[in-house]
Amino acid sequence: MSMKVSLEDYSNLLQPVASSQTVNLKGCCESFSQYLNEYAEGYLQDIELRTGLVLTISEYQWREPVTVELPEREHCLQLSFFLAGNLNCSLENCSVRVGETALSGCGMAAQASVQYSQAMKTIDIHIEADSLKAFLDIQDNAITPELKRLFRKFDQENYVGVGKITTQMQVVLQQIIQCPFEGLFKRIYLESKVMELIALRLQQDKIEEISSNHQKTLKRHIIERIYHAKNILERHLDNPPSLSELAAKVGISEYQLKVGFQKVFGVSTFQYLHQYRMEQARLLLYERGMSIAEVANAVGYSHLGRFSVNFKRKFGISPSDCLKGVV
Repeated sequence: MSMKVSLEDYSNLLQPVASSQTVNLKGCCESFSQYLNEYAEGYLQDIELRTGLVLTISEYQWREPVTVELPEREHCLQLSFFLAGNLNCSLENCSVRVGETALSGCGMAAQASVQYSQAMKTIDIHIEADSLKAFLDIQDNAITPELKRLFRKFDQENYVGVGKITTQMQVVLQQIIQCPFEGLFKRIYLESKVMELIALRLQQDKIEEISSNHQKTLKRHIIERIYHAKNILERHLDNPPSLSELAAKVGISEYQLKVGFQKVFGVSTFQYLHQYRMEQARLLLYERGMSIAEVANAVGYSHLGRFSVNFKRKFGISPSDCLKGVV
C-alpha cells in the first residue's frame, strides 16, 4: 500500500528535526538537514557550489512507499544518480532503478505520479540553464545539436533520459561522498567532480544515440545476441572466451559478432574487454581496497607488470596510487 501525497504535502512531511548551515570561503553555502518522524528518517545535504549549481546528497528510509502527485511545472537541468531505491513514474520510459541515472533537461515537466521505494539514496545535480551555458561558454545561437534537447523553453516538454551508472560514474560518485577537503578546496574538488559527472552523462547519451542509429541496420535477434555476448565478456573477465568461442556461445557467426559489436558499442570486443577490465580494476582498488595482485587476477591479468603498465596508460596513475586514494 502506498501513501499518496501532493508535492506540497510531500515537502511538509519532511520537516527536519535538526539542521545546520555553513558558508565556506568564496560563498560556498552548505546545509545539512536530518529527518526523523512518523513518516521517514534520514538526511539531506545541499551544497551550493556556485550560483545556479547545487549538489544534493540524500539518504532516507520511508515507513511505507510514497506516491507523489506532481503537477505540470517548469523544470531545471537535473542529473540524478540512484545508489539505492527505485522511482516508478507514470510517464512512459521515465522510471529509474537502483544503479541507473536520470538526466532531465529544461522545459515544462508533464503532470505525473511518482512512487518512491522505502529506502532511497541519491546524488542529484541541479544546474540552471544559464549557469551551464556560462560554464561551457556557449551562446543560444551556438548550442550543438546534441545539447539542444537540454535547453528547451518553458512552454516545451522537457527531455528525460535514463541510463546506467557506469563504472567511471561509480568512482566519481564515491569520490564525492568521501570528499577529503574542507572550505575552498572542498568547493573546487566537488565542482570538478560534478562537471566530470555531467561530461560522462552527456557522453553516455551521445554514444547511445549513435548506437541506436547503428542498430537500425541490424536485425533485432542479432542485437539481442550481441548484448548477450557483452554480458558474457563482463562475467568472465578472468578467463574470457575467444571471438570464435563467444560467437558460438551466442549463436551467431564470428563475422556477425565482429561487425555487429562494433556497430552497437562503437568498439571491438577486444577494446570493450580492455576498457571494462580497467574500469573494474579502478573500482575494486578505490572502493574495496583489495591488493593489486588480487585486482589484477580478478580482471584477468596473470602478469602484474603488464597490468600496472596498462592501468597507468589508461588513468595516468599507478595501481598503488589508486589504492592510496589518489585521484
